[in-house]
Amino acid sequence: MQFVILHPPYWDILKFSDNPNDLSNILSHDYFLFEFGRVVDNVCALLERNRYIALVIGDKYTNSEIVPLGFYCMEAMRKRGLKQKATIVKNFEDTKGKSGQQSIWRYRALINDFYVFKQFLLLCA
Repeated sequence: MQFVILHPPYWDILKFSDNPNDLSNILSHDYFLFEFGRVVDNVCALLERNRYIALVIGDKYTNSEIVPLGFYCMEAMRKRGLKQKATIVKNFEDTKGKSGQQSIWRYRALINDFYVFKQFLLLCA
């Protein structure tokens, strides 16, 4: 592979399945990062030398605190020898798909105790 896009679940914000191997079902922060690191290891084994991985992820909000999940995942990638080439911050509030829906997302965030995050993309080579 020459280019891979990773868009992991935001740890425990949304459950994607009941499968215990699903990253969205991991209960601890440290174990989530450990398992995410295993995903990165598997991808890097297939990635051609000097090619790129893009990480699309943002932060989460829990217990009245922002958890910089994207930065933790980026650090897990850097620990594996990947070099950060860029950080791109994107505000997804005004996209065509969410047009006129800001209020519903704010409402969902309040009743479910999560943060409407801004996503960012990290390119690593």
